[in-house]
This record gives sequence, structure tokens and C-alpha cells, in this order.
Amino acid sequence: MKKFFTLMFLLLGSLLLAASDGVKLYHDYKSGFEAAQKENKMMLIMIHLKGCPECAYMEDVVFKDEKVSASMDANFITIALEFKETEVPAKYPRIGVPTFYITDKEGNIVGRQIGGTRSDRFLQFLEKAKSKG
Repeated sequence: MKKFFTLMFLLLGSLLLAASDGVKLYHDYKSGFEAAQKENKMMLIMIHLKGCPECAYMEDVVFKDEKVSASMDANFITIALEFKETEVPAKYPRIGVPTFYITDKEGNIVGRQIGGTRSDRFLQFLEKAKSKG
């Protein structure tokens, strides 16, 4: 019986790890910027709005795509800023929602995308901006 519970515990733990989002999101600019400095990574800044269908699609579908999440985790510190509730630095204006900026680790913009998109196109955006950083 003890082996059964141990096996069930390990199986449940594995399922919970597999179901995790994978992409770590910072929800304030300062902590994301500090992480980018510490980890020597570029920043991916998403300016979004609660209730925005395209924003939800990006977080719930695109960010969970295996290739996209792998690229995001390996190359970027991802910062999700809800523009009505979080201070967004002026150098990253909200043009629409979602608005994405990719910056070097110092915060200089190297790429921008407005609106949601499919996983394959978002991955192209990440790769193109990564080559500039």
C-alpha cells in the first residue's frame, strides 16, 4: 500500500509540473529589469489589459506553445504590465493591447509588435529581435 501511495504521489507531482505555465512572468518593471541585469538577458515587455481577448490568447495559447515558451525562458525576462494597474515606463507607450517590446538588458527597444498573433509568427518576432540584441 505504501508503494501505491508513493507511486501516486510521484505521478501527481509529474502531472502538476507538466501542467505548469513554463514562462515566468514579472508583473512590475523594476523587478523584471533587475532580473534582466542579473541574468544578462533581454526583456520581453507585454503591455496588456484585463478583459482583452487578444491578451488572454497570447498568455493562454501562444505563451504555452512549447517552442515559444522555450525561446522566452532561454532568452528573455518576460514582464507583463497591466497598464491600468501597473506603472509602465513612458519609453514603452501603449499603442494598442497587447503591445510587445523587446529590449536589450539596458531597456533599449530592439523590437515592437502590436496585437496578438499566432505562435509561429510570435516566434519569428522573438528570433528577429534576439538577433538584434
